[in-house]
Amino acid sequence: MNYYRVIIGATLLAVSASAQNAGVTENFKKVLNKKLQALRIEGYTERNVLFQNVRLVSANAGSYQFEVTALIRDYGPGYPKNRFYGATCVGKMNQWPFSFGPDGMGDWKIDGRLTVSLGPDLQCKDNPSEGVSSFSLASLTGTPAQEGPIAPPGGGKRQGGVAVGSYECWANGQARLLLNFKISAGGRYTDSEDKAGSYTFDPATARIVFKDGMLDGVMPKGFYSMYHEPQGHPTVSFRNSGGSEVSFCEKVK
Repeated sequence: MNYYRVIIGATLLAVSASAQNAGVTENFKKVLNKKLQALRIEGYTERNVLFQNVRLVSANAGSYQFEVTALIRDYGPGYPKNRFYGATCVGKMNQWPFSFGPDGMGDWKIDGRLTVSLGPDLQCKDNPSEGVSSFSLASLTGTPAQEGPIAPPGGGKRQGGVAVGSYECWANGQARLLLNFKISAGGRYTDSEDKAGSYTFDPATARIVFKDGMLDGVMPKGFYSMYHEPQGHPTVSFRNSGGSEVSFCEKVK
């Protein structure tokens, strides 16, 4: 009986992991499509991103590596009154690598090449007549990203909030004892001098805001705090207006 329970449990875990990976992949496609749409060349009124193959290469602590094969179609209507009917270009990404992960400010970051240069991977052809594309969308293979909202990093799943426990803080390789604090249930915290305060946490943006106690206003104007769990370690990160970490506090017990 226990043998079958193990088999069933392993099967359910595999199905769950597969579904999660599929969700991450679709979310990645939405974010990549959004970035590519923002790079549409002036004079072209329509851009279509058709994904032919998107492979999740690796995943590590909320960050992912993908490999993408896709077509990017740009249509320009030209100036029909001048008998110029524009052009259509089709570029191909062929197993291009991309990294995908949180940007530290509650949004996603994609690193990788985003433009197809002139050469064998880019074809441009004048359109034959008004409103007619030299490369019709129907003639190309691939599927667009699904419509709908983009899930934020963590998928908004941290409904349990910030991990309860004691946090020790560091900056520039040195301990910052005055910043140490303890998170308690119910949105409460205690600072290094045992003064009580409260905090709010927004799982959609990963921002954490402290009220009262030593952590209230401890950083200069424009700085902010975020909670995340890199490699499974509950961490509060203090960051400047540019998103660079200036200090961090990690749960120790």
